[in-house]
Amino acid sequence: MKKIELLARIEKLSSILHSNDLAQFNLNEASINEMRRSLDELTDSYVNEYCSNVR
Repeated sequence: MKKIELLARIEKLSSILHSNDLAQFNLNEASINEMRRSLDELTDSYVNEYCSNVR
């Protein structure tokens, strides 16, 4: 996955999860937890791919 695409996916998922309007999406707790897990995986992928050699 390209860097820009990965960042865009992280931004979209993060904006949903951190939105004050999350409750209006009528998601159950399992769905929200899955979204959080996906965000963590995408973020880890980004850090491992693009930030691990930065010091």
